[in-house]
Amino acid sequence: MITGGAGGIATAIAEELIARGDRVVVFDRTEPRVASSWENVDVTDEARVEAAVAHEWKVNGSIDGVLCAAGVVSESPLADMTLAEWRRVLDISLTGTFLTLRAVLPGMIAAKRGKIVALSSGYGRKGYRFGAHYAAAKAGIEALVKSTALETAPHGITVNAIAPGPIETPFLDHETDPMRYERTAQMIPMGRIGTPADVVGAALFFLDPGSDYITGQVLHVNGGFLMP
Repeated sequence: MITGGAGGIATAIAEELIARGDRVVVFDRTEPRVASSWENVDVTDEARVEAAVAHEWKVNGSIDGVLCAAGVVSESPLADMTLAEWRRVLDISLTGTFLTLRAVLPGMIAAKRGKIVALSSGYGRKGYRFGAHYAAAKAGIEALVKSTALETAPHGITVNAIAPGPIETPFLDHETDPMRYERTAQMIPMGRIGTPADVVGAALFFLDPGSDYITGQVLHVNGGFLMP
């Protein structure tokens, strides 16, 4: 199950999962390019999230893995940021992740197994100039992941996060000026902006049995941009 799977990193992960034979259901307000099935879900809508997850349990009998990728980014100096924009970013990225985890965990606990992966960001660790709301949401996701991992480890459930650095996605295209790619690439030891494909391997690792003894961790995928 993937939230926010209609574009960018989540789409690349969904494509790889489907290519290897997995069934993938996407929760998003926009119909995804690839998915085994799609549920029109606003991850900030508590009742809708609960209902959609319950439907998946009923139809499929299990949810083996969850990727929480729903999020939004915008830029504004903190002094000019509206409360509405602060809440929008926190609600989609952080609260949406909380609601998704809360909905899927009872079934996973009963089954004594499950893989959960949430998308954080390197900016949650280093801060984001003109993006305090985004950085705060991603830092909150990491704390949520670690706390949930502590609670669910006895039930055979792993909970981890992936923190990508700058990645070529529609978010980056929309929010940055033309020269920012070049300036950012110069700050990355590998000399380039990442692509969604660069994150796929990390996601598959956390979703597969090879990571069964790894939980509460944050894996940074950024070409050396940040080495925490």
